[in-house]
Amino acid sequence: MARQIRWRGALSPDTAGDGRAAERTTWRPGSPVVPPQSILETVRLLQVGAVLSLLEVPRAFFTRGALHTAFAAEARSQGARVNASDLDSIVALSLTISIAWAVVSAVAWFSLAQAASRGSWWARWLGCALYAIALVVFFGGLLPTAGLFARTLALSLLLIGAWTLVRWWHRDSSAWIRYSNRPVD
Repeated sequence: MARQIRWRGALSPDTAGDGRAAERTTWRPGSPVVPPQSILETVRLLQVGAVLSLLEVPRAFFTRGALHTAFAAEARSQGARVNASDLDSIVALSLTISIAWAVVSAVAWFSLAQAASRGSWWARWLGCALYAIALVVFFGGLLPTAGLFARTLALSLLLIGAWTLVRWWHRDSSAWIRYSNRPVD
């Protein structure tokens, strides 16, 4: 499962570094198999992404007035006459979509975290596809239209997603996924 380090020296990662002999780390039947650090970091990053996605819910409520003002200004700039009830309906629909998207995103992040902890190969590919979609949505629609807080939140989610993919495609993660998906003898 783990790669073998073939060089020896004072700073060898498989010795204590003070001249003592390395401890024997053989697996014994009945002891749990522990995923590598890169998988554990991937799971934690996915969980952080889920929590950040849930921050969209309070953000939507706190910026309701700004959204109302932006929709009214856009209607005036296009010469449309919109009454207050129609404007309130548009804002409510926009907030509902935003909150539903935040909850669905958080569920997706948490589900990917669960699948990553089990060593699922399909979750890694799904994460790559979802990250590509997130990049398109961010640069295509969100960046030019969203406010500062929404852009900052989306950019932080993109950075967490990028680091998650880096850790998920790490050599140790790939070995863990291969190990987890091999047929049981």
